[in-house]
Amino acid sequence: MLKRFFLSTVVVLSVSSPSNGQPVATCEVFDDYIPVGRVFPVEAEPGNIAGGTVGSRVNVRTGPGTEYAATAYGLVGDRIQVIGQAFSRSCDTWIQVRFSVSGHVGWVRADFIDLFYGRGWWD
Repeated sequence: MLKRFFLSTVVVLSVSSPSNGQPVATCEVFDDYIPVGRVFPVEAEPGNIAGGTVGSRVNVRTGPGTEYAATAYGLVGDRIQVIGQAFSRSCDTWIQVRFSVSGHVGWVRADFIDLFYGRGWWD
């Protein structure tokens, strides 16, 4: 059974100043503030690229957000391994993936990922 991967919470972009006084963009998640672009590695989880039409293209970017270049694409149905997660500047959830056949690593927006096994915090 496939499980769609996305963080089902309201996230809000804000700017905070840590102890060094430099402003940092953060996303509010469950009453916590997560720095934008901070990569959270995860234990590799199998899945595939999701979409409405099998074989259609999904951009694979060099970082977590549309401001990063789309230097490759995956096809809906391609097998991947989820290896990380981060928030973009718009507080969208982005997933770092490794393609099973080519080994290419890149970033895909979370709503284009289906997982074979769901983890408790991926609802």
